[in-house]
Amino acid sequence: MNLALSKTIKLAPVVIFAFNRPDHLRKCLDSLRKNKVAINTEFRIFVDGPRNEGDLLKRNLIEKLLEEYKQHLRIKVSFAEENLGLAKSIIAGLNEVFSNSDRAIIVEDDLISSPFFLDFCNSGLNLFEANQSVASIHGFSYKFNNLETTPYFIKGADCWGWATWKNRWELFEENADILIRELERRHLKRKFDLDGAYPYFNMLLRQSRGEVDSWAIRWHASMFLANKLTLYPNQTLINNIGIDGSGTHAGQGKNINSILSSTPINITKMEVVESVKARRKLKHFLRKHYGIRYKLSPFRIIIGIKRKLQQKS
Repeated sequence: MNLALSKTIKLAPVVIFAFNRPDHLRKCLDSLRKNKVAINTEFRIFVDGPRNEGDLLKRNLIEKLLEEYKQHLRIKVSFAEENLGLAKSIIAGLNEVFSNSDRAIIVEDDLISSPFFLDFCNSGLNLFEANQSVASIHGFSYKFNNLETTPYFIKGADCWGWATWKNRWELFEENADILIRELERRHLKRKFDLDGAYPYFNMLLRQSRGEVDSWAIRWHASMFLANKLTLYPNQTLINNIGIDGSGTHAGQGKNINSILSSTPINITKMEVVESVKARRKLKHFLRKHYGIRYKLSPFRIIIGIKRKLQQKS
């Protein structure tokens, strides 16, 4: 999609969640401005409330920063009086946005986008709006070798630069206990963990116990249980600069970013099914870095041995 097409394709508002990092927010906005459709896009920015005097000083810097950007972009800002925390801020902000819009593109202040990020999201929102199997459109893609030559689907949802529709967001289950019980009832814990590649289920347990405050794990679990898919680009359109340790929840970690796409990623009509290849690559990558081990009962060990013997015979 290009600027000319933006006159015929409905553009989703871009919703940005910020807190106490004016430098990150500036970089985020600068990258979004390089998207051709930004000039015709509505930007809705939610700034969480301060926890202390230091946060208040940074909030003042953010206010001045946004006044500057209002000269270039269509920006509406909401400043929270109290500190809600990231999860409550995002949930409340999206509920407000979806009371007036049927779609949205969501970005946090530590995300840098390719000049083709908004095109990809708007095209995906337009193309798959009527297909209820699609949960969302995602901007970030892991740097796998020989992953896919075209965009691909993976079951569930994600959180680094994404877009969705009001009727999908309405399926979001805020109560982690409900999600846990349903995953257990349907015997989906291992599949939810990508067969042991990543401890998603444990994140839900920690959410339930109040040890973490993550909207993202609940969003992913909600869409996973609804059997919905997320569309990913074959080359990343988003990088996260918050892995530098500046974020409230994200400490310094391994750099999983890759070079942002310098060319448009076109979306054409495609079969809406999970990519077996992409899922396998994702499992391998996550297991290598974060893999978990399940305790196998003697019964399951015997079943596994029998299967291997049958394959050899």
